[in-house]
Amino acid sequence: MLRIFSLVTLFTVCLIGVTPGIAADLKVGIIDMQRIVEKSEPGQKAMEELKNELTEMKSKLDSKKAELEELNQAIQKQSVMLSQEAKSDKQLEFKRKIRDFQDLRKSYQKKAQSKEQELSGPIVQKLAEIIDSYGEKHNYSFIIDKRNSGLVYGDDALEITEEIMVELNKAWRQEQKGE
Repeated sequence: MLRIFSLVTLFTVCLIGVTPGIAADLKVGIIDMQRIVEKSEPGQKAMEELKNELTEMKSKLDSKKAELEELNQAIQKQSVMLSQEAKSDKQLEFKRKIRDFQDLRKSYQKKAQSKEQELSGPIVQKLAEIIDSYGEKHNYSFIIDKRNSGLVYGDDALEITEEIMVELNKAWRQEQKGE
């Protein structure tokens, strides 16, 4: 929270300290990088690939969970007939399987996060190149990501998210043709 306040304060001080002649030359753009990554063609392809992997992981976890539920029900049904030692053995086995399930779930979560970073990394890198190029080409003084900059308000006229997304989609299509 302090970081956001510091960024907003720094931004405000910079704008206030700028002389009117220089301020007239400032050209500011605002983008929503998260929306670009989610809605762009390469972002949607990456999300589809990630979704397929997550579906497979979820299926395996659901299968393991069903096994645990069956084992628990079997233990409940047999508890009356089992000796105290046998009951204790079954409960230990059940607890071990629960730990294995939890470990598998944590492993899948880490794997999903890693895969998400692997898929989004090249998109974000390409996006940064496109933003730099677009900013230079259209003489922007700076372009701000509205979600991560601490921006509290920005005039909709400054929004260039769609333009940047179009450029990203063009670049992605060209790369796909080149492969």
